[in-house]
Amino acid sequence: MEGERIAQRIARLARLGRQRDFSPARFRKQLDAIARPDERAEVLRALLTEWTGLPHTAREAAERWKEIESRTAELRVNLGPPVSLQTVLLHYFHSVEGLLKEPRILSGRDLSVLRVNAITDPLTGLYNRRFLMDHLNREIARADRSDGIVSIALLDLKGFKAVNDHFGHPVGDTVLVKTARIIREFLRAVDAGCRWGGDEFVLVLPSTDLFSALTVAERVRTRITDTALPAGSGVRVGLHYGIASYPADGKTVDFLLKVADVRLYQCREQAKFEGTERRQYPRFEVNDTSVRVGPEGRARPLVNVSYGGLAYRTRRTDKYPARAKGEILRLPFERREVRLRTTNAAPLAGGAVRVGCRYF
Repeated sequence: MEGERIAQRIARLARLGRQRDFSPARFRKQLDAIARPDERAEVLRALLTEWTGLPHTAREAAERWKEIESRTAELRVNLGPPVSLQTVLLHYFHSVEGLLKEPRILSGRDLSVLRVNAITDPLTGLYNRRFLMDHLNREIARADRSDGIVSIALLDLKGFKAVNDHFGHPVGDTVLVKTARIIREFLRAVDAGCRWGGDEFVLVLPSTDLFSALTVAERVRTRITDTALPAGSGVRVGLHYGIASYPADGKTVDFLLKVADVRLYQCREQAKFEGTERRQYPRFEVNDTSVRVGPEGRARPLVNVSYGGLAYRTRRTDKYPARAKGEILRLPFERREVRLRTTNAAPLAGGAVRVGCRYF
């Protein structure tokens, strides 16, 4: 317990040294409060090592600290207050002693904080757009080397503008934070959740085909729909999403994001069918995908897909079963066996029929 207490006080001294207007007298008072005279050199050694990244012995630290206090007084006279301790340390270790090769001082802890801040969104704590682009490029390269797949889901909050209009931006920020928390709950350790901007988010899902990614996005949507807002407001938040997968939908980051954005738009357009039996929420078109269905096992073009529902195109003269086992085909390594139940059929131009199904 005593060691932990001293460690906490040393951390307080370290924070005191990072203040813009550093006071040697205040620092000396705090140092006398936590360390006996025979311990002060060791405490100074730990602090100088953390502040500068340079190794010190206890004796060197005590001698150099006396010089630093003297330099602090001189710089206050020459430059005028306030003078930060970082300024004094930089002047002494770089300009006077020549121990620092580069004219900057940054502790390992501060450097770690800067690294985290550079790749995360400050409001939600999710990764930011900069990290997304780099990370998705790495995942695509990894999938390319191993003949794997990676999917992305572009999420957009439905009704978020109404929240800001009715309750103000502080409540809107709370909704974004809650959304980020929900997203993290449904991600694996290898997945990444990123804030794309505003009320849009992107999920990066390695080794995940389109239909598995669709399931993840739908789980997030269902949970967000159940998220409580101020009672009696009449304002609900939902979710639209579009999904794309490498390599079936594209082989570059920009193209995958474009495909996901197009499908997100299709999802918004089809939102009026939400909750109906025939057209499950959401629905968007997919490219170069077919479904093998029926006794003859012939592959037929898939028109569109949703969570639990899909539609395929066939000839009007063909017979389509009410129930059947099927297989969704995108690429040789991206297949999914499903059980199909026909829910509706609609004639199309050119003697074709659009057959709507539920899949399980």
